[in-house]
Amino acid sequence: MEEDLRNAILGVHEEGEDPRVALGADRYDRAAIRITREMGAKAQLSIASLVPYLDFAESYEVLSKKKKELPEQAQESLRIFAPHLGQLTQVRNRVAHTRPMEIDDLAVVHDVARNSFSVASSFWVHLSGTLSKLQTDPAYVLGLTINLVTDPDTAPQHNLPAPDFDETGFFGRRAELDRIKKAIKGAYPVVSILGDGGIGKTSIALKAAYELLDDPKNPFEALVWVTAKATMLTVNEIQRISGAIENSLGLFASAAEQLGGAEAKRAADPAAEVLSYLEHFKVLLILDNMETVLDQRLRDFLLDLPMGSKVIITSRIGLGIENPVSLKPLSNDDSTRLLMKLARVRNVDALQGLRPHSLNGMVQAMKGHPAYIRWFVAGVQSGLRPEDLLRENDLLLDFCMSNVYGHLSESARSVLRSMQVLPGRRSQAELAFLNEYSAGEIQTSLLELMSTNFVQMQGTSTDQATESTYQLADFGKQYLDKRHSVGSLQRVMYEGRSRELSDLGMRLQAESTASPYDPRTLDIQGPGHFSTARLLRDALRSYDRGEADEALLICHEAQMLSPGYHESWRIEAYIQTGLRDVSSARAAYERANEISPESATLCYLYGSFLVNEGVDPGLGLKLLQSAAKLAQVPPAVANEIAWAHIQLGDFDAAITSASHAITLKPDSYEGSVAMAIGMRAGVYEAEKRVANAQYESAVEMIEAAANLADSGRSEMLVGEPADRAVQLIDLSERLLRRMDDDFLIESLENFSARLKDRLRATDPALVERRVGTVTRVLQEKMYGFTRSWGRDYFFHVKELLDEGEWSYLDSGSSIAFYPDEGQKGLRATAVRWLG
Repeated sequence: MEEDLRNAILGVHEEGEDPRVALGADRYDRAAIRITREMGAKAQLSIASLVPYLDFAESYEVLSKKKKELPEQAQESLRIFAPHLGQLTQVRNRVAHTRPMEIDDLAVVHDVARNSFSVASSFWVHLSGTLSKLQTDPAYVLGLTINLVTDPDTAPQHNLPAPDFDETGFFGRRAELDRIKKAIKGAYPVVSILGDGGIGKTSIALKAAYELLDDPKNPFEALVWVTAKATMLTVNEIQRISGAIENSLGLFASAAEQLGGAEAKRAADPAAEVLSYLEHFKVLLILDNMETVLDQRLRDFLLDLPMGSKVIITSRIGLGIENPVSLKPLSNDDSTRLLMKLARVRNVDALQGLRPHSLNGMVQAMKGHPAYIRWFVAGVQSGLRPEDLLRENDLLLDFCMSNVYGHLSESARSVLRSMQVLPGRRSQAELAFLNEYSAGEIQTSLLELMSTNFVQMQGTSTDQATESTYQLADFGKQYLDKRHSVGSLQRVMYEGRSRELSDLGMRLQAESTASPYDPRTLDIQGPGHFSTARLLRDALRSYDRGEADEALLICHEAQMLSPGYHESWRIEAYIQTGLRDVSSARAAYERANEISPESATLCYLYGSFLVNEGVDPGLGLKLLQSAAKLAQVPPAVANEIAWAHIQLGDFDAAITSASHAITLKPDSYEGSVAMAIGMRAGVYEAEKRVANAQYESAVEMIEAAANLADSGRSEMLVGEPADRAVQLIDLSERLLRRMDDDFLIESLENFSARLKDRLRATDPALVERRVGTVTRVLQEKMYGFTRSWGRDYFFHVKELLDEGEWSYLDSGSSIAFYPDEGQKGLRATAVRWLG
């Protein structure tokens, strides 16, 4: 809808209009700040460039001023749309800032979208496509990334998990929520949220934390979330939880890591480490699912809390030393609301047409327990009769899960088995590998599992995208382990595939560490990238075999599985570059850079592409310089920066960068590259200054080149660097004939002598090399003539050190060569094109 509103704005405004007038001063200023923050000095403040930086409400406000210029149907559609603008904006902002959703959000957005579209379908082009996709393939949403126009989030630092992706969002319990927030701001250092399993303790704690983030009177500098449930899941969940967390050391180590990093986690006394942070900063520490770690160490920790910091715990058991907020079952009204919303969004017809007294009886039978209501709806969705479920109220969870499982597809059951054998959070890509599924197949299976509450999806929010992971719900795992344990053969298969993936990932990580700036090396930041990296490796192999189309298809599969993994796009860029599709390569590089702008390797590779392909050398240089700032870079990066300077005509900066590369202790190859770039820059700049009669300045540049030649090892001067030194010597001798300043003459003679000494030290024969100017080239006969020291020399294409340079030779070109004054006349041998 936002895209359609923006397009409509562009349709009713002329590009030449004053954007401040067209958009309004305040909206113009906000959009200008956003585009400048993203694009810097290159930002263009025109209507066309600023409209994409309007947010949802602003887009409607601008368009409403011109709605009389729209077709009548579009005007009618906007009249339907307008009363809901406030609600839609709130929903949109909750998505943009990864805040918990509200129960009516989906219904509001869907209803307004459908009603607006039905009146003016030609106006809502993007909306039409989205509604159609939702109708034909709902699973496609799992491959989307969220990238909405937002202003910087000024909330305190936090590690709150992105709210669970649940189709109803948070609802009700306003009184309990307000009480929790009041208790947090009150005198008690510890606030507990108590209640039965599945009653909603974690959800309300997370909701309270997010509301505190947005509260301008929030007293905390940071909010830290630690959950025992997430950190203690293992292969045998029920048995291992009680054994693995008999004490709270693991809990404190996790909290210390969140506050102070990996070093803090390894502290001798992690509890004391956490208390130290809480003493120096005002921190709200949220400890989720604490009933399994309520030992004396935790009690002592809570009694020692310093002033200013607070702790929230969620637990089924109270401590007796805190301000408790007991979470009661939902009221009948809220239970009915939840039941009906679930029935609607899941399209459960059997529940949507029930009369009020029937609904009331159902919610009373389920005791207002949110988890039970969800399982109940899932059971009806799978085809069971509501009355059959309610008769088994005491075993509702088990009964619903059994029958829901019976209606799952075999592909979904396979995913469940892999998650039983390998518990914990798994990415789409991992699950696809374990089950040998395509991106479409795994997304369809996961959507099916989430609609039956077997699987939960958790988002990890970043500035660019939302990475999603999946894990078995607690009740679902307990049920599966009890009723559908995995056979030994299947267990061995999943464990074997997991080891295969882990081994491959470790090898790829080792390659990344050894040569991170190799464009064929994959940047792997953790186990979650192993399976996608495997696909990308296969893409590279297909490309090497000449199967470029297959390679690109594999890249697109990787992008569907891991849309937030920058290498999925960067490898496509590499392949598109090889195919000479520069436009597609740049688009893929841009997407990768949006996802991971802080990657030094990506900045280097993207910057090198922009420079070497001549796409945007200026931006390429900035990216290369960013790479140098982000990490301790190898000589290759400094060489690319030097080359970018040459492409931009800044030869002085090029020789400075090349000199820096030599100080980084390069190997012979990288050192020779640095020397070639630096000496070439020295020649270009010195010749330019001579042409402008800036003789003293030209001498200074020759000195800089001589210093560069002296700074490297002799083997670095072999090849082009040596011929550039010969070129500088020749230039010095020509310049001497124009000089009458004794100091400059002496300096030139000194620099020329130093360059000759470096050539002798490399290879005594190099001092015999000459520089000539090509006078004639007969391309079809493969020979030409050059003039040097007043004499003409013949040369044949076979005399070129690199025959690929033959096409570059033309009258006026400079070459270096050995003179041969044999019986066949004056000939040039070992010819190198110098430009």
